Amino acid sequence: MGRIIKHEGGEGPTMETGTARRLKAFARGETTWAEVEGMTFEEAKAIAQVGCDLAAAGRLEEARILFEGLVEGNPKDSAAHAALGTVYQKLGRVEDALTEYTHALTGDPRNPVALTGRGELHLRRGERQGFTDIANAVEVDPHGETSAGRRARALVKAITLVAVEKLKEGAPPT
Repeated sequence: MGRIIKHEGGEGPTMETGTARRLKAFARGETTWAEVEGMTFEEAKAIAQVGCDLAAAGRLEEARILFEGLVEGNPKDSAAHAALGTVYQKLGRVEDALTEYTHALTGDPRNPVALTGRGELHLRRGERQGFTDIANAVEVDPHGETSAGRRARALVKAITLVAVEKLKEGAPPT
């Protein structure tokens, strides 16, 4: 977008009409900062891809910074919240991860990354909500087209195998 305030000639600073309109809309909570800056979906997607690449390479702090910036710029972006949740989960920041996954699901209740990640965290805590989230993740991605969907399916299989083994042993399933 460039500079918001421009100095033209001998006059005092001026502001572009469109910029002023976007800033006022931001102040009223009608737009995001990303919209004020004019960030396109493609630009946000490219930044998110860099964040995913950094996370995959183990550069979690750098990925965290990128995803926190995306979330700050556009708090409505459920995919960015889910990705930030994943980075927080990998960093061991469980409460922050749960918060981000829940934000993601508020915007998109069918986000498989958020459902699977939150489900895993709840299961590790022994909370039944984990089963619901994992089941919903499998329902959203029944053929495992996403890595989160494949992980959810694997968790369902593992849980089922444990339950079957316990039944065979005569112990009640947990």
